[in-house]
Order: sequence, then C-alpha cells, then structure tokens
Amino acid sequence: MTEPQSNQQLTRLMPRGSIKGMAVAVLAFVLAYLLYLFLPFENDVNKGLAVLLFIAILWFTEAVHITVTALMVPIIAVVLGFEGITTKSALSNFADPVIFIFFGGFALATALHIQQLDRKIAYYLLSLSRGNLLLASLMIFAVTAFMSMWISNTATAAMMLPLALGVMSNLDRNTNRNSYVFVLLGVAYSASIGGLGTLVGSPPNAIAARELGMDFAAWMKIGLPMVIILLPLMIYVLWLVFRPNFKGETGSLAIKEDIEWTPIRLVTLVLFVFIALCWIFSSNITALLGTSSTDSLIAIFAAVMVVVLGCASWKDVADNTDWGVLLLFGGGITLSQVMQQSGASQVLGQLVADTFGGAHPLLVIFVIVPSLLS
Repeated sequence: MTEPQSNQQLTRLMPRGSIKGMAVAVLAFVLAYLLYLFLPFENDVNKGLAVLLFIAILWFTEAVHITVTALMVPIIAVVLGFEGITTKSALSNFADPVIFIFFGGFALATALHIQQLDRKIAYYLLSLSRGNLLLASLMIFAVTAFMSMWISNTATAAMMLPLALGVMSNLDRNTNRNSYVFVLLGVAYSASIGGLGTLVGSPPNAIAARELGMDFAAWMKIGLPMVIILLPLMIYVLWLVFRPNFKGETGSLAIKEDIEWTPIRLVTLVLFVFIALCWIFSSNITALLGTSSTDSLIAIFAAVMVVVLGCASWKDVADNTDWGVLLLFGGGITLSQVMQQSGASQVLGQLVADTFGGAHPLLVIFVIVPSLLS
C-alpha cells in the first residue's frame, strides 16, 4: 500500500521515532499539568510532583533519549521558578563530585582495557584451574565479580563471555545445555553482584551514596560484604535450579592467550592498585590534608595520571567515557534538588508513612524496592 503523501512529507522532515517520542512527551506534559491542577498540596509541592511525573514518564518510556531528558531537568527547574533554584545552582549539579568519581572510574577502566590487563588477570586466574571445569567456572564468576567492581557490568560481562564459552567448549551444547545456562547466567549475575562492591561499580551506587553522604570507603564497607554473601548464594541457587554436569576438562581458550608484561602494563597495574588504595583509605587522606572528602580529587588525579603516564591517550579516555551517564547523573541530582526544595519529597515520604505506618518494615521494603527496580 502506498503511504499517503502527507505522511511521506512528514517523515522526510522528522523520523517516525521522533514523531512517536513527541507524542509521548506531549501526553506526559498533559498528565503532569493535570496532576498539578488537581493535587491538594501547596503550589511548589504540586509543581515538584508534576515535574517528577513528567520526567519519570520520559525516562520510563525513553520517548526522548534519557540523557536529553536529564538535560531538560535544569531548564524546567529554573523556568518554573522553584524557590532557591537558580540557573547557577541547577547547572552546578552537573559538576557534582560524584560525577568526577565516575569519570575517574571510566579513565581507569580505559587504561586497563587498552593495556589488556583485564584479560591478562582473567586468563591468569583461569589458568590456575588446571583443567578442572567446575573450578574454572567458579573462577570465572569470581573474576567477573571482581572486575565488575571497577569496570561497568556490561563491559565485564562482554569480556568474560568468550572466556566462559571457551572453558565450556569441550562440552556438547545440546546434551549439557543446563551447564551452559548455569555458566552464562552465572557470568551475567556475577557482573551485577560485583557492581555492588564499590562506588564506581554501578551508576546507581553513586546516586545513593551521595544522598547518604557516603564516601568510597564507607560504601565499600557495606558493598564488599554484600558481594561476598550474594555471590556464593547466587551460585548455590543456580546449581539447585540447573544441576550442571561438570564432568570433563576445560577448553583451551582459557589459557592460550599470552599477554606479555611490558613496562607500561606494569605502570598501569601499579597506578590501578595505588588509586584503589587511595579510595579505600580516603578518610585517612582527608584527615591528613584537613579538607573535605577527597574521593573526587583522587578520581581526577587517576584520570590525569592515566594520560600523563601513557597508559591511555586522552582520545581513548574520551571515547570510552559514557558522557551520557555523567549527564544523567547531573539531571538526577537536579531532580533531587527540585524535590527537596519544593517540599515534594517530604510529602511523598509522609504519604508512604501514612500508607504503611502500621506495616512491618520488611513489608515496606518488599513493596517499595521492587517498584523502584521496575
């Protein structure tokens, strides 16, 4: 069927995805405006809740790219005239210290990847399995979790997947399907669990840590034990569900790649260990310098030294940094400021307290956490 001429002209000017996105954005605006009109709270509270609904719809539907939606937040906050929110204060959230912590994390991850240290560490640990398939699989999970504490979950899983497949290459995929599923799901879940371990392990960590006022070491004191507890628990549950068969030896892929120790790789490894130790003992460094939290300064120092020492070029760092995620942080922090300044966060908190006032705390957790994760 021939497309009507008017539609053809419209899609030449604007792609179909843009039309759909604009329609969802308009609908979100209408719903937010109706919410503002009919809510019984103070004007600023109504505006804050309306902004929350509008941004939440755009983020949930991805009608507009989530980074672009994040950039809308300071514009909306200033235009609507929330008390205490100026152009300067709204945009300053995009230079929040937590953003620089993640930038430093991206720079370190880039250096590890460029120098192939991530693969070298993984291959070395896997070689210790000495052909034992079960031990090799468990080492893959442990290495994945460790790497994911410093590198993005997705990048870690993508790096470890070929190693996992190589380890399983001596098993028939059809007769040992459960074993394959066990290992591949284990890699995915290990990456997610490992991301809990450090402040730079996963983007949500930084947002939560900022609101709680936690530095790198304080987060790690909680996050690392969580990883240590959840990783064996995850493996145990997968074992019960899939009952994998690990009779046989590993494939050859896991130990065949030889990555030599060069001077620059040694420098990169020393830098990585040094920065990790600085983050772990950041409270001591802060006390020694007599200043406020130094986590962000350590991260900036890491990014500087990665380039200065030649571990990676600035182009490598720039290409491997997810700038969209950093801008998303800024938008999220600005939205948090809007909620606090308008009083909307207090109203929402009171509504939750009134709704679940007599309920057991565990029930509140089981209701609220899944809703946030969805």
